[in-house]
Amino acid sequence: MIWEIEHETRVVDGLDAQGRPDPAYAAALGLVPAPFGRRALAFAIDIAIWLILQLPLWLGAIPLLLKLATGAISPYGFVNHPDFVLAVIMAAVSVALSLVYVVVQWMLHGLKGITIGKAVTGIRSVNVMTLERPGVWAVLLRYVIVAASGILPAVGPALVLLSPTFDLERRGRGWHDRIGRVWLVDVRHGLNPYDEKRMRVARKTVKAEPAPERVELPSLATPRDPIAQPEYRPGSRISAGVVGVPRSPEAPAMPAPAAAAAPASAPVNPATPSPAATPAAPAVATPAPAVAVSEAPGPRRRGRMGGLALRLDTGETIPVTAPILLGRDPDAAAHPGARAVPLTDTTRTLSKTHALVQPVAGGLEIIDRRSTNGCGVIRGGIETELVSGGSATVAEGDAIRLGDRTADVVQIAPLQT
Repeated sequence: MIWEIEHETRVVDGLDAQGRPDPAYAAALGLVPAPFGRRALAFAIDIAIWLILQLPLWLGAIPLLLKLATGAISPYGFVNHPDFVLAVIMAAVSVALSLVYVVVQWMLHGLKGITIGKAVTGIRSVNVMTLERPGVWAVLLRYVIVAASGILPAVGPALVLLSPTFDLERRGRGWHDRIGRVWLVDVRHGLNPYDEKRMRVARKTVKAEPAPERVELPSLATPRDPIAQPEYRPGSRISAGVVGVPRSPEAPAMPAPAAAAAPASAPVNPATPSPAATPAAPAVATPAPAVAVSEAPGPRRRGRMGGLALRLDTGETIPVTAPILLGRDPDAAAHPGARAVPLTDTTRTLSKTHALVQPVAGGLEIIDRRSTNGCGVIRGGIETELVSGGSATVAEGDAIRLGDRTADVVQIAPLQT
């Protein structure tokens, strides 16, 4: 019997048909190439620290070596010089500190994408294919290329260090970066690829298919000013004469009511239906309650006020007319009077009881319930993360983040009951 073992192949997002990293995908995630000025500053900081570690060597050992080199002392006198032991100790200190510094920088760069200079200047290194940590061997290869360029003194290192300006993709990747598959990104003005939560949300957002646009109906309780407010255009559908809903320009004009054609001096009965509803008939003197639209016989309808709702990234809409608890399996006992609303969460980034949302003056209040992956408020495309247990007020047009789930704050039209 032959056993076949299937090896799971990792699918890497953001590669084109030829298997090369797609700059457009990285840009869609929010990754920004590191600017040349700060890259040079980061390199200068790293070199400056290394030079400081050489001070014991230069101050304690170099003077004695210069005396030996100039013939001021003989080799025998060099070994028996009173400062010989101090010179050896100072040289050993510099060598040991330099070795530790180089190893620490190497490990930090390979595993965390930073060096001391990059951390100060807000730069991170990533693998250009996976947008994750570059790896210690890739970083070592990058350093070897820079060191090997010294075979051509001055010219070689200058060409390698200036090669990021030759990048046709405008991502600032030099020859040493290409060989090591490394890319330097700016985390001050772009997404930090080592923020796993935000990176996961960004990947899901870019990967997700665009949701069909939903048509928002205006609130019937809001008076419409045809000059101050933009005209409502409900897609390809035409308003059927609902009170308060403006019509599209393509829609045929509603026939004028009979009262509009009557002389100004003639009395108008407000109960007289329009010709669009019933055939024309002479006005009668029988008093009747004034209404705006003739209703069919049946139980009288009563208006119910609209409000705000949360439209989830799955398309579901949750009206928030009273406090609600959101999470995988919210515990209503955690907040008496709140309604528990469980949310689907296949990635398990939602806590059992994640957040409380309740209507307040001016919008909705979101309160983090000490969730593991936190909550955030997205306004104008910028997310502000809530502190654990913190709260914030959101309004129509904002969005909230619950773990990896997102929800838009939308206005719901008044309903009729």
